[in-house]
Amino acid sequence: MRQLGNKYNLLKWLAACALAMLTVLGVHAEPMRVAYPQPQIELDRGYFVKMLELVMRKSGAKYQLQTWDVKAIKGRAVQELAHGSNVDVIWAMTTREREQLLLPVRIPLDMGLAGWRIGVINAQDSAKFEAVRTLDQLRQYKIGQGYDWADTAVLKASGFDVVTGATADNLHAMLAVKRFDYFPRSIRQVWGEAEQHAAQGEVVEMTLALHYPAAVYFFVNKNNPALAEALEAGLKRARKDGSFEQLFRSYNADLIRRTRLSQRVVLELPNPDLPEETPLQNKELWYSPTRY
Repeated sequence: MRQLGNKYNLLKWLAACALAMLTVLGVHAEPMRVAYPQPQIELDRGYFVKMLELVMRKSGAKYQLQTWDVKAIKGRAVQELAHGSNVDVIWAMTTREREQLLLPVRIPLDMGLAGWRIGVINAQDSAKFEAVRTLDQLRQYKIGQGYDWADTAVLKASGFDVVTGATADNLHAMLAVKRFDYFPRSIRQVWGEAEQHAAQGEVVEMTLALHYPAAVYFFVNKNNPALAEALEAGLKRARKDGSFEQLFRSYNADLIRRTRLSQRVVLELPNPDLPEETPLQNKELWYSPTRY
């Protein structure tokens, strides 16, 4: 602690620290508003909203969850959190730009599952993807991704020809008319989306997986450190008491088993947009195929 000029200033500093601690612990009279945008992807309504509810319960803070009744694409949600007044927290894949603009809580909510990608393809293309064994072979095909998704930059950095769209539904429609060939989705997303679009001839590609280091965090406005501290405290408690793991498994374990990563050719990609502060060295925070 830095030296303060006199006892009065020291007392003021201690009082400010005490007030901040009381706010984080929920002793402050007013509950903390925790407003989040409506999930654009229905699966997120289950897992990430349930995770937010769990974490805030564990935080010890007084809070009031609210929904911003707009299904904002990721870029708009980021800007609203940074500059608007409707949103207090979002969940998003981290990038250097997002960590400069917002305040991240660096505990991955999905244990890095966002970086494990399985392709949705047109059924008649199954044979040609079964022949793919290298990144160079996969680069022959056009990849579909959202124009403001963090994954798009990762794929472009590895030399893929990426065709972009506004939303996942928009991209599935583009795949159906062969605007591109391969639509990488996370393990959590791929099965439900392929089934939803099966009538268009879409299927899950069964032989390949892409992997790059990625983390989905809670982000808050840089001027809201109290909420960041509450989220971090809640996440740490949920991880310690096993409730984080229980929620993760309840939503993801069956999907992971169904994906059968051990039977796929895993193509590794670098993520040049991953911030250096990402806690990759803490193996307990990350999904590994050997653990599930």
